[in-house]
Amino acid sequence: MTHLYLVRGLPGSGKTTFAKTLADHRGPLYAADDFFETDDGYVFDAAKLAEAHAACQANTRLALERGWSRSVVVHNTFVHRWEMEDYIQMALETCSLFTVVSVYDGGLTDEELCARNSHGVPAHVITRMRAQWEHDWKNGDTRAPWERK
Repeated sequence: MTHLYLVRGLPGSGKTTFAKTLADHRGPLYAADDFFETDDGYVFDAAKLAEAHAACQANTRLALERGWSRSVVVHNTFVHRWEMEDYIQMALETCSLFTVVSVYDGGLTDEELCARNSHGVPAHVITRMRAQWEHDWKNGDTRAPWERK
């Protein structure tokens, strides 16, 4: 049986480092940020963010459906429950186990997170994400904001 791990946390909190440790010798590691990796390094394009998340979800679904490994690890910020919901449904549909691991802020301030994150996320964006963080994700709304009435 495959186990899906969703690693969530603010930018710079250590999601990728923890996810790599978790995935080591167990299975594939995916993130929406993978979409923006090029031969020239990381090139973020906000206009392609939905496409990046769709690609991450497609890779994850394929790995879960094919049962390629004992585990699949996805590391994204996952500030809200609705951002994890498609992955949770994939796990249920493929009879996979799933675990959500939150590294939240790694004990760091927004300024420290800003200095540590590898994708140049500014402190004011991290501050906004922190303010919106759903600590109790299990009771969060499963619907995307545009689907709510």
